[in-house]
Amino acid sequence: MTVRNLYKTLAFYICMALAAVVAFGLFPRYRINDRNSQEFSAYRVSDDIRVISKEPHSIQHTKERKVLAEFLFHRLQQMGGDTQIIEYDTIPSKIGGKFSYANIYSKFEPEHGILPDRGDFTVSYLLLVAHYDSRYRQIVGRDTVFSYGAADDGYGVGTILELANLALVYRSEWYQGVKVLFTDAEEHNLDGMRSAFAENPEVFEGVNFVINVEARGVKGPALLFETSPGNEKLMELYAHANNPSGFSLTSMVYRFLPNDTDFSVVKDSIPGLNFAVIDNLHYYHTNLDNYSNISLESLQHYGDQLAPVVREYLTNKEYSGADALKGEDDTVFFALPVLGLFAFSKGGYAVLNTLFYLFFIFVCFIYVKYKMVPLKGILRALVHVVLFAFVALASGTAAAYISALHTGLPVELTDLRYVPYDNKMALAFVLVFAVWILVFSRLQERRYKLYAWNLLLASQMLLGAICALLLFFCGENFFFFVPFAFATIALFFSIARNFKWLYLVSCTVAAFVALYFMYLLYVALTIGFIGGLMFMAVIYLSLIISQYYCMKRSIL
Repeated sequence: MTVRNLYKTLAFYICMALAAVVAFGLFPRYRINDRNSQEFSAYRVSDDIRVISKEPHSIQHTKERKVLAEFLFHRLQQMGGDTQIIEYDTIPSKIGGKFSYANIYSKFEPEHGILPDRGDFTVSYLLLVAHYDSRYRQIVGRDTVFSYGAADDGYGVGTILELANLALVYRSEWYQGVKVLFTDAEEHNLDGMRSAFAENPEVFEGVNFVINVEARGVKGPALLFETSPGNEKLMELYAHANNPSGFSLTSMVYRFLPNDTDFSVVKDSIPGLNFAVIDNLHYYHTNLDNYSNISLESLQHYGDQLAPVVREYLTNKEYSGADALKGEDDTVFFALPVLGLFAFSKGGYAVLNTLFYLFFIFVCFIYVKYKMVPLKGILRALVHVVLFAFVALASGTAAAYISALHTGLPVELTDLRYVPYDNKMALAFVLVFAVWILVFSRLQERRYKLYAWNLLLASQMLLGAICALLLFFCGENFFFFVPFAFATIALFFSIARNFKWLYLVSCTVAAFVALYFMYLLYVALTIGFIGGLMFMAVIYLSLIISQYYCMKRSIL
């Protein structure tokens, strides 16, 4: 190995490490404000969560739930809200017996008359929603466990209390008002929200914006994982968030999960945003969802995003009126650690994709026309990538199936929880296939000098096909399109030797996007989906490793 190639190899591995650090290490490691801060403080939220999660408070814990309801009622009253407990009739429980439930509702009006330019108009409201009941009994292994509700949904209740408190500081600037709804029996068929929506029109009167705060796990970034349809104006408002994190693609993924939230009841009627952390389903709905396992970083991330959004909504007259946040079109959006929020109209995003598909076809034409890379070699490498991808799919699916059988769990492709060592198994799969493709590519280079370019063009063809299919059926493909676009640019400019460093840039971007995407998909869909994840991982790895070899080799 020459000294120059040694430097290139070191640069490659350093960039891969940096991509992993950014993807896994930086979120949500944001500055946590202390209890005396005038900004959103995760520590103050944790003080409320300590009380909320003192005991399990599910529909099977009538006394504990009533105590918590009274605590929340008095907290909102002390803040100056017009607060009430709305009780509902006793209903049958799907786990046996009957139970009663009650929502806590509070309203905070703007201070009329203080702003001379406010004018005379009907006040609109932001509705902040979280549920205060915890999960009822659940069987985990051989044990019956109850959640303490520290994250699900102490995160939501505590975050909303803090947001309301902060907003009251600048109440004299409000054009809109705030309503708070803490629902009961969300874990039991969303009963609290369903009853409120059907029987309490006063709760939703004048509401033109809903924020629901949830948790499907206990840590990780607080994701904007769902929006109401026609989200173009919502995303303009969300652009005010600090450290934004979310993807329009997750709205599609969420439809396949066996979950609903209170937002599901209202999202087709009122514009809104739905937030949650999604990491660590081992703790979700179990006794491990307790105060000792909360993440201050995750709590701070909720506030970093929501506090600026709430302020912008309340103090901007443009958000008054029933249709202020209703849009005609959906926006393709994605937010990444460090890089921030990107948003496109669906039409604009489709045009951008089409331009890059045409660009890639042009690049392929140049490489094949001028015999830099033989077409036969590209097709051979394409067969290799497809075979590897299906081997990964089959082996991953088999491993998930065997793991489920071994642990006595039902086989679930998107909700296989509580498998021991699942994270280590997922990491081992990625490493095994990474080494396999590295070694295989090196061996192929001994037979076919231009194999690196064959593999890169083949990976790009497969990635481009996936991009086109996702764009057609889902309207978006960000996590595949970005690596595809950067690799296409690198392929074009690296024809000149002086631009071969673009491969390093493209590798780094692809590694960062791939790691972040697969992490989120893995924690959302669990080890049961490891086969599908490994199918994608092989394509990403082929793209990255081929560019690594192209960077070190000369095509001339």
